[in-house]
Amino acid sequence: MTEARGHAIWWQAATAVALAALGLLVVNQIRAGRVLTTTQPEVPTRNIYALATLLRGEREARKALEVQVAEARRQLEEYEKATAQGRTTATAMARDLEQMRTFAGLKAMRGPGVVVRLEDVRRPLRAGKAGGVTSPVVVQYHDLVAIINELWAAGAEAVAVNSQRIAATSGIGQVAGTVVVNLQRLPPPFEIAAIGDAATLEGALNIRGGLVEGLRGLGLSVTIARRDVVEVPAFKGRLRFEYAKPVE
Repeated sequence: MTEARGHAIWWQAATAVALAALGLLVVNQIRAGRVLTTTQPEVPTRNIYALATLLRGEREARKALEVQVAEARRQLEEYEKATAQGRTTATAMARDLEQMRTFAGLKAMRGPGVVVRLEDVRRPLRAGKAGGVTSPVVVQYHDLVAIINELWAAGAEAVAVNSQRIAATSGIGQVAGTVVVNLQRLPPPFEIAAIGDAATLEGALNIRGGLVEGLRGLGLSVTIARRDVVEVPAFKGRLRFEYAKPVE
């Protein structure tokens, strides 16, 4: 009985020691866990949610900005294309305007051609006429018109009489013996400058039995000279239309 009691007491003592040792290990483990926990930064859960929301908002804002940048680039390309087209159109319009000004005679021209000079000639009266004075043979406006028409027909591209450009609205007439071109009185001698193929223009005027031969037969002095460079000034007459309107 005494031996069994002693054995129980020994077992209880061993159990107490083991439990004490186990408790000490548990306490040490808990302390070590706290140390590890305190060495790491603590991030509250609500801060994580806030950062996630902020990041999502920044991404959405970035996407919106990328869309705006793409739209701005597209508009820029359209503006650049429109500007290029506008420049092209303006260049074409300016070129067409200069061409129309040239055709209308509003630009001075230069090139090869001929210069035709007409002069009055004074011939003596026949014997028996009183006074023995000379009888003048005077250049008439229709003589100038005839020569100009011959030049046009021969391919002249620009014509002027005594520096008066002949254009679509030019008028050639005569008032009291004075030739009038573009409402300007022109004194003799008359020089008709024409730009074109010089050989063709001269040949058209010097054709046998032609206009110039007939004028010379009347007693007028007509000379034709080829020139490498003939200058024709711009038209300076009236261009405003009061009655004529373009047809729509």
